[in-house]
Amino acid sequence: MMSQFSQMSRRERLMVLGAGVLVLLTIVYLGIIEPYRAAVERVETKVRNRQKQLTEVVALRNQFLQLQRRQSELDRRINANPGFSIFSFIETTAVQTALKPNLVSVRPQPPIVQDQLREESVEIRLEKIALNQLLRFLFSVEHADALVQVKSLRIKTRFDNRAQLDATLTIAAYGRSS
Repeated sequence: MMSQFSQMSRRERLMVLGAGVLVLLTIVYLGIIEPYRAAVERVETKVRNRQKQLTEVVALRNQFLQLQRRQSELDRRINANPGFSIFSFIETTAVQTALKPNLVSVRPQPPIVQDQLREESVEIRLEKIALNQLLRFLFSVEHADALVQVKSLRIKTRFDNRAQLDATLTIAAYGRSS
């Protein structure tokens, strides 16, 4: 084989050497460089996916902790006032917000018991009230020590005085069922 190579012209030898170098470079590229590049790309893709998963886990953890704090706050508010009466609360709040004369009706709704939670609600009607009075009343309800919530609110302006409102509210109080 060496004798055949030495019998070739200079041009043929350069072509054979060039082809050999080209084959060698192709083997190096396909056998070493390309698999290495593909492996690095796979690892980088895995790293990006794991970083994305880590970000999602951190977000879920924060959401869980926030829900856990909210649950603790709700439990504290439910257990804060075991003898809570929604009727006396409505009356006291109406007196504190100067709405007692405007309180037309307080109608109890049937209680709902689900698992260990009891919901007692009342529908109240307020007539001839100003918007700021209604806002003070709603603020007092939402910031009560017990777990009290405005479930529905319907407001209408009065036909005889556009500055006054009529409002119908459903207010629910939550506690532990016995």
